[in-house]
Amino acid sequence: MWTSHIGSFPLSYSINNIKRVLLDMIDIGLDVPPYPQLRSFIDIYLKPLEIFGLAVNKKGIYFSSQEKLLYSEIQAIDIPDAKTAMEIVRENNLKFKGFRAPITGVFTLSSRVYLADDISKGLQSTAIANIEIVDGFFKKYIYRVIDFVKDIGYNIIFFDEPSLTLIVGRKILFGWSEEKIIDILSSLAKRAYNSEVGIHICGSLNKKLFEIVIQVDGIKYYSFEFYSNPRNINVIDKSLLEKYDKIISPGIVSASKPIVESSNEASNILRKVYEAVNGRIDLVSGDCGFGGLKGVLGNEEDEYRIALGKLKVVVEATKSLAK
Repeated sequence: MWTSHIGSFPLSYSINNIKRVLLDMIDIGLDVPPYPQLRSFIDIYLKPLEIFGLAVNKKGIYFSSQEKLLYSEIQAIDIPDAKTAMEIVRENNLKFKGFRAPITGVFTLSSRVYLADDISKGLQSTAIANIEIVDGFFKKYIYRVIDFVKDIGYNIIFFDEPSLTLIVGRKILFGWSEEKIIDILSSLAKRAYNSEVGIHICGSLNKKLFEIVIQVDGIKYYSFEFYSNPRNINVIDKSLLEKYDKIISPGIVSASKPIVESSNEASNILRKVYEAVNGRIDLVSGDCGFGGLKGVLGNEEDEYRIALGKLKVVVEATKSLAK
């Protein structure tokens, strides 16, 4: 049973801070770190669209058009954050058990790109409401991202998809079907061949969403919140995990509370999940990334200290259960 992290930290973006985080993660014994996300997980992956002239960033909100996205295809891509981290790992001979590429998924990225200047209609005005754009452009775009991170050495790929909780509830919005969601996610997982693949969905789960994503071929790990959303444990169907041979990657400390949880508290959550899924657990982490702690205390060093302390608790709790 290995430990991991979703991706973000409450530190300012710099090469020195990327190196600092990597050294700290190896120091506390984290098994499978991500490249440290010190910028928004949206900006990291939408900035290339701006560079290629396919989107415009207006005060942090991205705008494009149906015409631009439907008739464009990016052939090559560079994710500097991921590349810099891997260069640091190799230059410093850092030995981890695996290296995780957190990729913001097609549904979440498309939900952050508006196709009209009027944003008052919310998600309905974004690309996520246009299946053709998600399947035709964003899926192929993430193909390029997957190719890039694989080529530079990442061997565990996670799709971060918080927006799935917004479109899948009692009903599925915008004409999406269970089959189409499964088809797109399966296609992305297949693109990541020879890598292990996971999906992270933060927030409160619902039964329909769980039953959809658990069917996706190629996805092995399912990262959900259990600290801030303890009821998620009631949604997990052990029989489906066994049927589709899936693994739960539980979040056992808060991503937003500016305190370091006790090892005992985290251990209790981990044990409950472990028992509920009959031991189908790996890549234990926090509920989500720790970027949300940035600015909470007004002191970056204190915020980072808490984030690192939470990861130490994850490592301690996992080791305790393993014993």
